[in-house]
Amino acid sequence: MQETEYIKLIDSCIWEPVENITQEYSKYIQIEYNRCFGYCDQRGIWHKGDFLYWLSRYARLNQAPTLMNPGGVIPFIMWPHTLEIAQNLMTQYLISILKSRQIGASWEVSAWCEWNGQAFKADKTLLFSKGELEATELLNKCYAIHANQPPSFQVALDSRSSTKMSFKVTGSVIQALPSTENAGMSFQASRIVADEHIEHEYAAKNYMAAKPTIDSGGGQFISIFTSNEDKLDSLAVELFLGGREGKNGFKSLFFPYTVRPGRDDNWYEKTKQSIPESELQGITPDMYMARNYPKSIEEALSPSKTIAVFDKNVLDSMMGQTENPKDGFPDIDSHIVHIYRPYTIGEYYVAASDTSHGVGKDYNTTLILNVKTGAVVADIYDNKLSPEELAYHSVKLLKLYNSPIWFIEDNDWGRVTITTAQNLGYKNFGRYGGKDKNDKIGWHTDERTRTDIWGSLIPAVNNRQIVIYNKEGLKSLYDIIRQADENGRIEAMSNRHDDYAMTLGIAWCNKDKVQTSVGAFTPLKSLTF
Repeated sequence: MQETEYIKLIDSCIWEPVENITQEYSKYIQIEYNRCFGYCDQRGIWHKGDFLYWLSRYARLNQAPTLMNPGGVIPFIMWPHTLEIAQNLMTQYLISILKSRQIGASWEVSAWCEWNGQAFKADKTLLFSKGELEATELLNKCYAIHANQPPSFQVALDSRSSTKMSFKVTGSVIQALPSTENAGMSFQASRIVADEHIEHEYAAKNYMAAKPTIDSGGGQFISIFTSNEDKLDSLAVELFLGGREGKNGFKSLFFPYTVRPGRDDNWYEKTKQSIPESELQGITPDMYMARNYPKSIEEALSPSKTIAVFDKNVLDSMMGQTENPKDGFPDIDSHIVHIYRPYTIGEYYVAASDTSHGVGKDYNTTLILNVKTGAVVADIYDNKLSPEELAYHSVKLLKLYNSPIWFIEDNDWGRVTITTAQNLGYKNFGRYGGKDKNDKIGWHTDERTRTDIWGSLIPAVNNRQIVIYNKEGLKSLYDIIRQADENGRIEAMSNRHDDYAMTLGIAWCNKDKVQTSVGAFTPLKSLTF
């Protein structure tokens, strides 16, 4: 029988009640069931079912009726983005999905959980949600997927529960759990789904407790969330960004509002204009749209103005001033050292450095600031350099600028940079400490000096006293926030970096220590809050 004839035959009977199906048709329906969910042949060899085939032909979801749409039970539509999600569900162990609202992702993941529960014996899914109500709602989607498929496919379930869906034949279970402090600690699982993961109060504890249960057996962890600019320092964002940077094994997927057909610019503006006041909850319509219907990852993960320390509009404007570094400087490795404005007689400079381990995480940073113009004329921003290499390349760079006064943060690795720079013959170091505040080489960061850094740097940036040509360095300023749960402490969001901002702050705080042939140079004073 040809495929088209077979499909016509199946379509003619598969949605009929079980009691109406003749014995002749039942054998074809059994073939179709085996194709969808798998079967064991006469030799005892297991043939896996076809999730994608089942999803595209037999998955149905519930859609609430509206004035414009009758709703009801509707087929699951295989748009390009839903196909991409399905392909990753079938192939990836660790998945992070950052999405716009109402693109079908939660329904699709629910279908994946239901299919596995029906296709495999002793399969177990843990569904984590923000609270008990949300956990029940997510499980209800699994129930709906099961009930909406062809009657002949609806294998027997145990008595309906608001927290557990049990399959009699396979012994598989889908367990719904609110994100409480101890949720998931005693469970073994084939997969863990964290829906609206950014909203989970105990996300980190749940992850640490439950993930080992899937690690040992090669299970799956699926994080799904829509952004919340007030909760960007969260596990969900950390997993997503870590996946994008290739650090944690997660496959990071982003789906903007435009992935759903019909959502164009007119739809976007109409939706923004019709947001009820009760939905805004104190945020602007633009912030609401960026949270729920983002156009890009950058927009989705931009902190709100209530927690971002640098004015986003100013940073956006500064992006237009970024440039590629200039070439043609002998004995300078242009892959590491970036020069934007060469040394000019009559200009005055201050340098600063922040040293990291140089193992691909935090960044080793050196920058040179023109104290007259506020421009970062040259920099090093690299997360692979060792502390010694940072000193080596920095000394070469600083000599091009007549060896300006150089403040190196004296953390554990910073001391290595200082010692190496001394061994390379550099003399003009900034100092701190002692009775005269002038006896130790470097810059020491503590709570007091952190306050000095941010207190002077934030208004300087927000009032456009500083010019940054390095695009990547400037981009890192978007990630500096006030931590609401740590008394407003200013630092980078989780899995982001404050190295460039801290280095810039050290330079800016020390710009009035620049010496000229006639004494201390007096630059433009910092604005204050």
